[in-house]
Amino acid sequence: MNKNLSDYDISLRGQLTVNLPVTVIIVFTAFGLSMFLDVNFKIALLIGMVLGWSYWSFSLKKWIQWATKNEVDRLVKIGKKGLLVWSKNTVETVTKYNKTPLI
Repeated sequence: MNKNLSDYDISLRGQLTVNLPVTVIIVFTAFGLSMFLDVNFKIALLIGMVLGWSYWSFSLKKWIQWATKNEVDRLVKIGKKGLLVWSKNTVETVTKYNKTPLI
């Protein structure tokens, strides 16, 4: 993790690159499918959630790789506050095993 960046900077980048696009994907997919293709709103919302979750797992991996260099515990603390990660295992999945987190 870059020592020059504050916790706020790291969290803000996570919010802007992970959570904001996920929210946009879910909302636009749900409303777009239900309004323009006449799909049931619950099904459209479910499709939006699946697409958002897929984007989340790949973008979270990129954010963790960018943010973490040596201080995994600091990243977990920041990620929990920003609702980006739930546990240390999520970060370790990316850093140690180079896998995409699914949950």
